[in-house]
Amino acid sequence: MKFAIDREGLISLLSSLIRQPTVNPPGNEYLVREVVQNALRGLGARLEIVGEDKRPNILGEIGRGKPTVAILSHMDIVPPGEGWETDPFEAVIKNGRIYGRGAEDNKGSFAASWAAVKAFLERSRDFEGRIILGAVADEERGSEKGMKLLLENGFKADVCLIPDGGKWNKAVIGEKGMLWVKVSILGKTAHGSEPEKGINAIRTLIKVIEKIEAQTRFNSFHPLFSAPTMNLGEIKGGEAPNMVPSRAECVLDFRYPAGVEKEEIIKKIQSVLENEKDATPGISFGLEIIQESSPHLIEESNHWIIKFKKAASDTGINLQLTTIGGNTVAKLLYERGITAFSHSPQDISSAHQANESVSIEKLVLCANLWANFLQRVFEDDR
Repeated sequence: MKFAIDREGLISLLSSLIRQPTVNPPGNEYLVREVVQNALRGLGARLEIVGEDKRPNILGEIGRGKPTVAILSHMDIVPPGEGWETDPFEAVIKNGRIYGRGAEDNKGSFAASWAAVKAFLERSRDFEGRIILGAVADEERGSEKGMKLLLENGFKADVCLIPDGGKWNKAVIGEKGMLWVKVSILGKTAHGSEPEKGINAIRTLIKVIEKIEAQTRFNSFHPLFSAPTMNLGEIKGGEAPNMVPSRAECVLDFRYPAGVEKEEIIKKIQSVLENEKDATPGISFGLEIIQESSPHLIEESNHWIIKFKKAASDTGINLQLTTIGGNTVAKLLYERGITAFSHSPQDISSAHQANESVSIEKLVLCANLWANFLQRVFEDDR
């Protein structure tokens, strides 16, 4: 079904959002509060604000009863960085795209979801159920003041569309687990001119990292996921060039699919460390878990996923279901028992890059798909 998407209203709303520098840190999502509130009031939504004055989570609720569908975008953005050809805080339209920081991640998605809800309401103002259209805070820095705060305050929904992952023709129904591990080594210091008298913690750490990477490769996991990965994200060690370093540490970032257990990874790391300790008398190791999350996957037979796929078909999109290695707020919702998946207008990935942009055509296309999804949810079973 083709809905009448307010293209000009969508562009105007996105342009207004881009003009506000809600860079995180510090966030300052309050800068878009008036713009968001006016957009939500225009839909006839009841407003709720959760959070600090300068870090608001703005929710617009429309309708009453069940089911409840939430569409949640975040208003914080990363710093603009260098290399821009236009002002990152002034929406510039060229070649069918809107340029500006947040155009893709994630203000464009809010504008498209607003347009989707607007188009749906123009046809179905008397629908039975609730829509929650949200502009949340702090996604770029862990969601402590955003989605986590909303959940602590009792946020609930039957299904959540997170338009901050996937692409216009790909919906994300699963995310890898994340395991951040700090490995530390204590060796023995010595004069730099007599390295044989010391135990070089940095050299040992380098060997250990290579062995851990070799040992943590898994060939058996859920087919919808890609292989596990390990990233060496941080490394520290040494005090002076003329000293054998007695201390070194690193933080390893593992992303692992369903079918691989966290305990398997940790066991393999411990085995490497124990073997190295046996081979190098006088050395000691430390192992600490810094951060973790489990992999999750929504079944393709899920009631809401089937409706979304049908809505995509209604829009002429051959939708693929996929997984990602990153963690989004969809995982936080999933862990609370809420079906949450991601889909976005992205065609050419430009998030967090200079000259970030989004296709106007894809914004309109996704708005139409999301309006069809609402139609499927609220009208199919009546």
